[in-house]
Amino acid sequence: MNLFILLNLAIPFLTLEVTEKDGEKVRVNVPKTLIEESVEFAKSCDEDWDIDIDGKKIPPDSILKILQEAGIGDEPVIEITEGEDIVRFWVRDSKDIVNKTGTPKRLHINVQSENEEENVNIRLPLTLVKILPFLLPEVGEDAEHIEETKIFIRKAIKQIQKVEGSFTLVEVDDEHEKVKISIE
Repeated sequence: MNLFILLNLAIPFLTLEVTEKDGEKVRVNVPKTLIEESVEFAKSCDEDWDIDIDGKKIPPDSILKILQEAGIGDEPVIEITEGEDIVRFWVRDSKDIVNKTGTPKRLHINVQSENEEENVNIRLPLTLVKILPFLLPEVGEDAEHIEETKIFIRKAIKQIQKVEGSFTLVEVDDEHEKVKISIE
């Protein structure tokens, strides 16, 4: 019984890594359940939303099914090669990504540029990030989409708060600057 409980505590993450021929690398780590919510949100915004891989249209339901059925492992779930650029998706165990530091409290945005005047270091309390949906105005013809966006932001924050610890959400590394967005 205790083993079953421990297995349920591990939150799988989807890691997206884009490697370009010029050496630029982008890595995104997102709780898998948040990706599933994101695909559902994208579908609600645009019913004709499809992903194009090698000229083939792949409906979001197929991507969602691949993600839901994918197990944790070292082999990419999806790999797309376009020219010399490679995009890979893995499903990883949270212990490979999350530093066990307790409940996350801040969103941290850090930009290190070769021009020091362009460096940025912002730490926002998650309580402030939680009120973002209330700051989006619901006016005009986009009011319905704004409400869906607010619901999605609330769900995204809820999924992030389920993770017990800090993790890097986005990391971009190229020859001129390094950008890191993390939850601490």
